[in-house]
Amino acid sequence: MARVPLYKAVETEMIRRITAGEWALGLRLPNEFGLAAEFGVSQGTMRRALITLESLGLLARKPGRGTVVCAPATTPGTAQASAAQSQLRDANGAALILDVYRARSITRGADDLEMALFGTARLATLERVFLRDTKRAARDMVTLPESLIPAIDEDADPDLAELLHDAGLAFDCIDEEVSAAVTTMSASVALACDRHTALLVLTRIARDAQGKAIARQELQLIADGISYGA
Repeated sequence: MARVPLYKAVETEMIRRITAGEWALGLRLPNEFGLAAEFGVSQGTMRRALITLESLGLLARKPGRGTVVCAPATTPGTAQASAAQSQLRDANGAALILDVYRARSITRGADDLEMALFGTARLATLERVFLRDTKRAARDMVTLPESLIPAIDEDADPDLAELLHDAGLAFDCIDEEVSAAVTTMSASVALACDRHTALLVLTRIARDAQGKAIARQELQLIADGISYGA
């Protein structure tokens, strides 16, 4: 099995500490030298890990305060096309370009969480893997009640708002949440990357005028060289 790079191991442990609450929101962290000594890595390795967590919105560097633990931003949705894609940036600040590599459309039973969200036992699901510069870089899963749409087109627009519009489904808003995670075994296989690779996760839920969920999309992106923001 391939050895996990040091910076990825550091990223994973830092994400774990934040998500587990060991590093509380607002906590001021030691400087790069102190953190590098604590984790037993070089300053360059620590800087690379810090940049990734900053791009994920888990850390903020503030003048006079150093590096502070913070919560990822949550962006409210609108009835217009979601701004999520336009806010994904590469290392140069340019809009991130993703191309569909493969897609699979199925219908299936809902799990307990999906039952609670949609109030139905049957779902139409679209699973996709995306390429970035010819390499697998992201995957998403879109789910809708089967009563609204019998099957999702495998060529559906990657943007949830456009997908719903093209399907003739009206919605009132799209709630959007940004978070961080690391790859599971299945995600590592799908994305052809090391286990525990840092991910930026965008979760979108479309709701009707009564606030009922009509669609959900979870987009997982390999975090290297990616940031989220206007």
